[in-house]
Amino acid sequence: MNPSPRDLAEMSAAIEGTEVAARQWLKAGFSPGDAAAYVRAGCFDVDRTEELRRVHITPSQIAALGLGWDFCAGKVSLAELLDFRMPQAGKTPMLW
Repeated sequence: MNPSPRDLAEMSAAIEGTEVAARQWLKAGFSPGDAAAYVRAGCFDVDRTEELRRVHITPSQIAALGLGWDFCAGKVSLAELLDFRMPQAGKTPMLW
């Protein structure tokens, strides 16, 4: 299903991005509000951001870590992010 011009305009405004980017976020099933929250947290890659959503890492959680950009750039792995949620023995857990 193709998004309506209104949906594209709303998403483009929410992410402060192009129509091409808006189409990607909409195709992935993000609402403008969720997409904007992830973008504000530093997430710029839709596919990588889908991975966050799939493992229930919210925009506020990734923002608190300050690792949205690093994750989307491939500098931090999903496994490393999940370590914050389920730390190994001797590590302080991330409370979220």
